[in-house]
Amino acid sequence: MTLLLADNSYSQSADSLKAAADAAVKVFTWDIQKAERGTLMFLDVPYQRDNFDSTEYLTLTVAKDKTKQRPEFISIIIPSNVVQSNGIFIKFAKSVTKDGERTMELEKGNPVRIQFEKCNAETCTARIINGYASQDNGEKEDIFQKLLDFDHVLFLFVYSDGSYKSVAVPLFSFKQQYKAL
Repeated sequence: MTLLLADNSYSQSADSLKAAADAAVKVFTWDIQKAERGTLMFLDVPYQRDNFDSTEYLTLTVAKDKTKQRPEFISIIIPSNVVQSNGIFIKFAKSVTKDGERTMELEKGNPVRIQFEKCNAETCTARIINGYASQDNGEKEDIFQKLLDFDHVLFLFVYSDGSYKSVAVPLFSFKQQYKAL
């Protein structure tokens, strides 16, 4: 009887784990829009600001010309209720297992700051042309290659009240879908 209960408990646990994984795949699967000249990939990532009930969205767009390997641009769109002069910070991470527990290990070095190209009453847009961004010290960062090499990308932005938000996006779906374009 105990063995049967233990087996049933394992089965329920495995089922709930599979359901959570399926939900993550659905949330982080990019929408793809093909055109004669190329392809646009879109991902809307829902998140909640601490102490607020409403859901906000971080939208990623990758535009790829079909004659080129690299994207034409990568854009990040967030609500405009942030400190616009700060832009948005990007950092990458790998999935690692430490002491039997899965965690994210951040890349070494400073995050990359991307200034907003434009802001209106509702949103701010940062754009990374050809997949390259410049560090504050002028060094070029290959953001596109990092999207392919790392397991997660993290976006950090600061609200006008001084609070901040970090949004992590797993990259498994991006890698698969971009490769198939």
